[in-house]
Amino acid sequence: MDDYTVTFEPDGSLTVVTKKSTGTGSWTVTGDDALEFSLREDFNVDITQISPNGHRAAYIQIDISARRDGDTIAGEGKAVVHGPDDVVIYATGAQTEARRVS
Repeated sequence: MDDYTVTFEPDGSLTVVTKKSTGTGSWTVTGDDALEFSLREDFNVDITQISPNGHRAAYIQIDISARRDGDTIAGEGKAVVHGPDDVVIYATGAQTEARRVS
């Protein structure tokens, strides 16, 4: 699992930064301690990211349903990898676990 920083803004927007990518998206509360978020994570132009099926990846669309437990958010959903021509080249299940930092 790659290290990342995600910032959930009060207006429902979010940003994510990894060593290989940056992304933006949105989030919403769906119930007591439950949330959903969706983001597009674009690979940095200096990174050649190859999908498991051998194609060059340009970005990932990630959709997650998660639960908050104290300072931890954990959830699962789907990640769809797109090539530079916007064609879907790979899809897989996605899991995340994050903890709040000050």
